Amino acid sequence: MPARQGAQQRAFIGAYFRSAINYTCNMALRISQLLLLLIMAVALGSCQNEGNTITSINVDSEQQISALQGNFNGILLDDDRFGSSVAVIGDLEADGVVDLVAGAPGDGIIINDRGAVWILFMNRDGTLDLEQKISARSGNFNGTLRLGDAFGSAVTGIGDLNGDQILDIAVGAPGDDDGGIDRGAVWILFLNQDGTVQDDAKISATDGNFGGTLDDGDRFGSALAVLGDLDGDGVADLAVGAPGDDDDSIDTGAVWILFMNSNGTVRTEQKISFDSGSLDALLRSGDAFGSAIANIDDLNRDTITDIAVGAPGDDDGGVDAGAAWVLFLAADGRVIDQQKLSSLEGDFEGAIRAGDEFGAALANAGDLDLDGISELLVGAPGDDDGGTDSGAVWLLFPGRDGKVNGIQKLSSLEGQLGAALASGDRFGSAVAGIGNLDSNRASDLVVGAPFADVGGIDTGSLWVLFMDKVDTTTECERNALFRFFGIVDCQ
Repeated sequence: MPARQGAQQRAFIGAYFRSAINYTCNMALRISQLLLLLIMAVALGSCQNEGNTITSINVDSEQQISALQGNFNGILLDDDRFGSSVAVIGDLEADGVVDLVAGAPGDGIIINDRGAVWILFMNRDGTLDLEQKISARSGNFNGTLRLGDAFGSAVTGIGDLNGDQILDIAVGAPGDDDGGIDRGAVWILFLNQDGTVQDDAKISATDGNFGGTLDDGDRFGSALAVLGDLDGDGVADLAVGAPGDDDDSIDTGAVWILFMNSNGTVRTEQKISFDSGSLDALLRSGDAFGSAIANIDDLNRDTITDIAVGAPGDDDGGVDAGAAWVLFLAADGRVIDQQKLSSLEGDFEGAIRAGDEFGAALANAGDLDLDGISELLVGAPGDDDGGTDSGAVWLLFPGRDGKVNGIQKLSSLEGQLGAALASGDRFGSAVAGIGNLDSNRASDLVVGAPFADVGGIDTGSLWVLFMDKVDTTTECERNALFRFFGIVDCQ
């Protein structure tokens, strides 16, 4: 055989065997991949009834609004405590972007703590287009504010209450002295489109057709939430917190459901407390039930709006560790069922410590994980992750029964929060869900840090948090392979 022909045959045979080897290797790889997928399927299939959900959502970016940031051109002074409250109004200026109202209850150039609120016209990047102050001297407000009223301690949008096609707000003044010391009040502000006040109505122990009994120190107006039309009369109704109420014992707290008239007066009311409103809950002295309230939609699918109520003085897990109550309401404002969320109840598995004041702020965060149930945002301004009382917020992913299916903490140490928090900022004193402000990824959040020293001592600030997408798996699924081989048992 000629040498050249032999070389060609050897080359052909070599190429044949290399091709065969490659084919065999590829088939082996594909078979191993199929086996791995089969193993994963078997392992994950055995996780179908596993309920230990791990939910994670991180902050993608943030924007601060303060005396020095966020295109805020108003004047904030020492002790204003801007960011003590915050709520979504809706698109007041009709530019396609939702707007906010934020409280500064320490405001007062001559007499401190009269209080003020700021209407914040937002841009999609979390900065301000412009702002409008409402106080005793600003915004065309004609109501009388006195020393210590703390107007702006609570705020909520209430839709177009008077039917003039312009959105309106409610503002709490828990230090108001109508009828007695610190009994509290709520102001209904009918707005103009530029954020100034067109008209106002006051609700207190002596005004607004309020028929309930308020005592000294009740601090009615410390928390506010719009409920929608709870009783079906065509007018939006309100929930108002009175954390200083003394039913049963000192400062156990209460919530008032106000069935409203379109002129800002009260048609009728229902109290929820230790011994009122069919509440079957153990409230103790100092719990301060009613310090925060949030509308959490129709959680149990009975067509009636439900609420969450904060009790930051609750001692489950430690003194003032805090708690929140999910209250399932009837159309008359009474409670038909309840679920407590704390370090000891409601399947909450996060670490809440003494002094955290979990439940000091509450908000409906929107449906971040797209499961048909809105998430609950809970402030814990006494959390120490970034230093003493630097503060934190918790995102709770609830089930229809009000118990917690997943959690995510946002603080200096968790959730990839890039906000620079310092000791004493009390981040989490106010919270709001602002929807998908930047039209990217997920619904976004707003958090108040009213004791932040930005441009002065305790001037305060807000943080707009642009959120990433939610990742939800179960603990069992994350350990499926190990479980399959018997290394991890997550039953």
